[in-house]
Amino acid sequence: MDTNIQEIEQHMLENKRTDTLVFGMGCFWSPEANFGQLPGVLHTRVGFAGGTKTNPTYRQMGDHTETVEVTFDLDVISLEQLLRKFWQDHNPNRAVYKERQYISLLLYRNADQKRVMEMVKRHLETEQDDTFYTEIAPLHQFAEAEPHHQKYYLKRFKRATEQLMTCFPNEAGFHHSTIVARLNGFVREYGTLAAIKQEVTQWSISEEEILHLQQLLDRLKW
Repeated sequence: MDTNIQEIEQHMLENKRTDTLVFGMGCFWSPEANFGQLPGVLHTRVGFAGGTKTNPTYRQMGDHTETVEVTFDLDVISLEQLLRKFWQDHNPNRAVYKERQYISLLLYRNADQKRVMEMVKRHLETEQDDTFYTEIAPLHQFAEAEPHHQKYYLKRFKRATEQLMTCFPNEAGFHHSTIVARLNGFVREYGTLAAIKQEVTQWSISEEEILHLQQLLDRLKW
């Protein structure tokens, strides 16, 4: 494949207003796929956060939690929408989690994020007449997880992954890709190829670049 996805996506990302949300809601593989398929989400990655251990790893996580970092386009999807999905898609009751690795967790980057998190939490608790035991705390560090944890479900399809890798200069570029985030959601059955092909027609890229991406999606071997 000769389509340079990274270059095309750099054009799409120009002049975007973005924000980043970090959260934990159990094992991080499925939430990365779930949020990665959403239009407006630009990048996803999984990692460890919320604790104090220096340089955590999957085998030596210490008091950190498995978390997902989501960077999104504020003109397409809002922090409030993402937070509503966060609480909708998992059980925020601490009692169901056996250890800190899998707790319900929101980590705010600034005072405005904290305000919106607390506001949405109050509204949903009132709407559902329930109590959410999600921990809301400041983000002090986010340690990226090992490469084999990134885009975990897509990488189970080795032929498609090998094809896609040729469209990036390195593995880091692959992990940072919007299209790769969408495909990771697709293989987890959170979205469809047709929806991805339709979405790229709305991106601020040229008609030629849209055609390149759609043809690439058609040529993938699963």
